[in-house]
Amino acid sequence: MGVKGLRGFIESRMKTDLRSCAFRDKRLIIDGCNLYYTLYFECKLDQIHGGDYDAFEEKITRFFENLRACDIEPYVVLDGGADHTDKKWDTLIKRKQEKIKAAFALSVGRKARVLPILIEDVFRQLLQKLKVPLVQCLEEADWEIAALAKEWNCPVLSNDSDFYVFKLEGGFLPITYFKWKNAKVDRHTNQKFIKAKIFTVGNFCKSFRMSPELLPVVAAILGNDYVKPQNIRCLGLEKYSTLGTKHAQTDGLINWLSQFPGPEAAVSAFLKLTRKGKNPFIQEALFKGIQEYKLISGSLAQFFQFKTVPRAAYTGPLQVLPKWTLRHLLEGKMSSSIIDALVHQRVSLTFQVEDFQLPCTTETSRPIRQVIYGLLLLRDRPLAEYSKCCIEEYGRQQLKLNIEKVEAIQTMVMERLQLEALWKEPHNMRVQVLLDTFGVSSELLKVIPCALQLQMFVTQYWLVYAHPPPSQVHLWGLLLGMAYGKFSSAPQTQQGRERSYLEPETAHLYSQWQTCLKWSLSLNQLLCLPLSEPEVASLYRGTLVHQVVRELRRGISLESLLVRGSSTEQFFKQLKDAVVSLVGEDFIKKMRTGLEHRAAEKTQRDYNSQNQPIDELRSDFEHLTCEDIKDCDDDDDDDDDDRNGKRKKSKAKDHKTEIHDISCSTRSRHKARARNANHPSKKTMRGDV
Repeated sequence: MGVKGLRGFIESRMKTDLRSCAFRDKRLIIDGCNLYYTLYFECKLDQIHGGDYDAFEEKITRFFENLRACDIEPYVVLDGGADHTDKKWDTLIKRKQEKIKAAFALSVGRKARVLPILIEDVFRQLLQKLKVPLVQCLEEADWEIAALAKEWNCPVLSNDSDFYVFKLEGGFLPITYFKWKNAKVDRHTNQKFIKAKIFTVGNFCKSFRMSPELLPVVAAILGNDYVKPQNIRCLGLEKYSTLGTKHAQTDGLINWLSQFPGPEAAVSAFLKLTRKGKNPFIQEALFKGIQEYKLISGSLAQFFQFKTVPRAAYTGPLQVLPKWTLRHLLEGKMSSSIIDALVHQRVSLTFQVEDFQLPCTTETSRPIRQVIYGLLLLRDRPLAEYSKCCIEEYGRQQLKLNIEKVEAIQTMVMERLQLEALWKEPHNMRVQVLLDTFGVSSELLKVIPCALQLQMFVTQYWLVYAHPPPSQVHLWGLLLGMAYGKFSSAPQTQQGRERSYLEPETAHLYSQWQTCLKWSLSLNQLLCLPLSEPEVASLYRGTLVHQVVRELRRGISLESLLVRGSSTEQFFKQLKDAVVSLVGEDFIKKMRTGLEHRAAEKTQRDYNSQNQPIDELRSDFEHLTCEDIKDCDDDDDDDDDDRNGKRKKSKAKDHKTEIHDISCSTRSRHKARARNANHPSKKTMRGDV
C-alpha cells in the first residue's frame, strides 16, 4: 500500500539512492497490478469513454517483447483477495471513496485517474496468450513478491514504495525509471539492454550509517497499513536533518533512528519521544508494522516451477475455498472476487465514468452477481433458506460509498450442482445456469456460433435490463466496435475524433454493458467455462464506439461506416443477426432510434428525480483541483510529492468522506424480489419457466 513520503524522499536523493544500470539477461519479478496501472496512464490511454483495450494490449505486448529481446525472464504476480486479517480494510475503503471522486471528476471534464473496468481481464488474457508466467496470489501480493525475489536473488519491478523497505539483495527497479520503450545495444557485446535505476537497502542504509533492520521502523513510523500517519512535525526531528528541504522531517527521522542498535531500542525511544511509551496498542501496532517486512520462504517459487498449491490455502480462513478452485485462482483463470465473497462475505465493486445523476451502473449486473453468490454460498442449503445468505456489496450512491446487503439467489438447476465438484458437473447443467441468468432459451445455442455466445448473451441481457434503455445507435455502435475490434481496424471517421468529449447517456449505457460482461466472465469462469471465453480486448473500444454514436446521431448512415464486402461488414451482419435472433425484430423496431437525443436526456433527468441535480454534485467538489484527485490505485498515492519534487497544491486534505460517511442500507427480501421480478433467474427459481 506504500509508505507515506518515502518515494519522494528517495527520489530527491536520486544520485545517491537510485543508481543507473543496464538491465538484461536476468529474472525479473513484476508487480502485475502496479505494472498495468502505471503503463495505462503512462501511455495516456482513454479513460472517459470506458477504455481503449486494444491500444493497451499493444503496449503490454511491446513491453514483454522488449524484455525478451534483452533476455529478461519475467514472472508476473497479481494481487488476489483482501487480507483475511482485515488490517488494511480502512485504507481500502478510503481509496474506494477516492475512486468515486476521481470518476466523477473525469465525467465533468477534470483530470483524474480511473482504470477501465475490464483492464485486469485484458491483462490476464494477454499474458496467457504471450505465455508469460503468471501467478495470482490468494491475498495481497507484496510480501510474496518480495519473498520470491529474495529466494531467487533477482530484482522486483514496481512503483510501490514498500519495495524500498524490503531487504532485497537483487534490488528494486522503479517502473518510473525503467526505460522499456527503447532497448539499447551494448557496443562491446552487441547485446540489448534496458536502462533502469536500481535501489538497494544496503546502499541506502550505508549512506546513513544505519542498520538495515531499522528501515522497517522508519516505514512503520511514517505510517503503513497498521499505523495511521503520524504527525511528527511537533517532535522537532528536522533538527537532525542535513537537507534543509521539505524532506527534512523524513531525513531527520532516519538520521535520528540510525543511532539505535536495533528495532526494539528504536521503537522504545520513539514512543518516549511521542509520550506514548505506556500505550501498549501503539507499541504492538509498530512492531506488527515492522514484522510486515520480515522475509521468509514464500510459496510462489513452488507454484511457478511445479504448480504446487501453497499449504496455507488449505488452512485458516482460506480453507473455505473449494480445493479445485485454488489452481484456477493461482493461474489467474478465475476472478479473485470469489475469495472476498467466500472469506469475507463482501465484494468491492469497481467505479467508472458514468452519469452520476443515475444509479450506479453496477445495479444492472447485480442479478448476475447474485447467481455467483448463490453458487458460492448456498451449497448444502435447502432452497427455502436461500434468502438468509447475503453479501455486502460496496457500491456507489451518488458520490458516496454505499454498503448494501445483496441476497444470494439459486435457480432450480443450481440445486443439483455441487460447488466442491463443479468442474465435473454435466456441461449442459452448467450452461443452463448461464442461460437462466441471461434469460436465453437453450434452443438459441444452436443459432449463435460458439465463439460469439457469451458476448451476445451479455448484449441481449444489457438491451433488456439497462436503464435508461439503449437506443439503436448504442447497439449499432457497440456491434460495430466489436466488428472492427476483431480485425484490428477502424472506420475512417475515427480519424480526428474529439477524444475529450463525453456524452453522459452513452457513457452510462456502455459502462453498464462492461459491468455485465465483467461479472458474466466471472460466472462463466466459476462454472468452468461452459461457454467459450471471448478475447476481451477486441470487444470494446471506447473512443471508437462513442464516435460511432455521435456520427450516427449526426445522420451518417450505418452502411457508410462499413466497407461493402469487407470482412468487417460480414462480421457486423453476423453480430446483428445474432442480436435479432435473441431479442426479435419487434424489439429492435421498438427501440429508440437515438436521434431524439434531447428527449432521451429528459428521460434520464426524470428517472432519477430523487437524486441531487448535477449542479449540486459539482458544488460538492468546487474546492478540488486537478491535482487533488489522487491516483487511487497507485501504491504510493498518499505521497504528496510529485516526481520532480514540486509541492502539489492540496485544498482538499480535510475531506468529509471518511469511513463514517459510508451510507449503509439493507434492502428487505420483498424489495429485492420486486426489483428483479422479471429477471429470468428469479422466474426459474419460482418455477415459472
